[in-house]
Amino acid sequence: MKTLILCVDRDDDLGEKGKVTSPVIGRKNNLKALIALGIEDPEDSDANVMFMGLKLYRKYREMGREVEIATICGDKMVGIQSDANLIRQFYGVIEQFTPDTVVLVSDGAEDEIILPLISQRVQIEHIARVVVKQQQNLESTYYIIMSAFKNPKIGKRIIVPIALMLIMWGILMILGKWEISIGLMITALATFLMVKALNIEDQVSKVFDDMRDALRTRRYLLFMGVFLTLVLVLTGFVLSFLNARGEEEVPRFIFEFLDSAWIWIIMAALSYTLGSSLDTYIRTNRFIRSTWVMLLSLAAIYFIASTAFNFVGYIGFERGFNITENLIFMFIGVFLLLLGGVVYTYNRTKSRGRGGTSWLR
Repeated sequence: MKTLILCVDRDDDLGEKGKVTSPVIGRKNNLKALIALGIEDPEDSDANVMFMGLKLYRKYREMGREVEIATICGDKMVGIQSDANLIRQFYGVIEQFTPDTVVLVSDGAEDEIILPLISQRVQIEHIARVVVKQQQNLESTYYIIMSAFKNPKIGKRIIVPIALMLIMWGILMILGKWEISIGLMITALATFLMVKALNIEDQVSKVFDDMRDALRTRRYLLFMGVFLTLVLVLTGFVLSFLNARGEEEVPRFIFEFLDSAWIWIIMAALSYTLGSSLDTYIRTNRFIRSTWVMLLSLAAIYFIASTAFNFVGYIGFERGFNITENLIFMFIGVFLLLLGGVVYTYNRTKSRGRGGTSWLR
């Protein structure tokens, strides 16, 4: 079995620094090239790659294998040109030696990008990655980070928002607004993490897609339902903030904001539910039974949330609390929740064996 020890230098340090023409084939030629590169730049990691290649060459010879060593180089402008050079030189090497297997030697993930192209011609027997102990995984980490920066999805969704936050922070610091800049940075970062964790951006994107599709297909009730949902959410958040901004204590500010915002969220959910259900009824002349489950659930949430906020206000913020009224609200909420469960179970029993229809469509 004939084995080729293939050392890869994707950015052509051997040619740029050592003035060596590649490909370099044979043990003696690789030793000369290694000395030339080592004299010019003793710290270059590609020298370690060639050392490892020579070590493997000796090891395979001791095993009684027919072996050859070669070093191929790309181009200082890493990219299409460098990869084309690597493949061209690799094909030239295998035409001379015609190996059965290849042992690839590299100093990181960047050099190993040509693996799929090599494996199309010759079987890969082993991959030896040379890592300088003082800089373990440094180049591979750098390569992974740079690849992430070039990914459009990662760039637009993660890198750009973080960059904007840092720009805002820097501008406020230049203007001397230290306290505001720190608070804004923490708030923006927390909001960004919350949006990513709850997948809010995809949900918002889905809502706008629904609006666009509704207009294109002339489903005006669905469009109005979605549009009214957005208006109610935005209005609720703005009015809730204005209502709570006079509170100096953070816990009280949060409580006042949520106490004012939750009713708007329920109204928005109600708008979306009714708009979608009425649209389906007009198009199919059928009323979706599961709509009743949503309406009962929203009504139950209203009564239970009202009681919960009244109780928290009484315990933590010295608000008034009417026990009788709140017990009645809690009883109604629990009853509606149980009734919704009964309706849901009934719908499932009726729909068993037939294709069910979502309450959204």
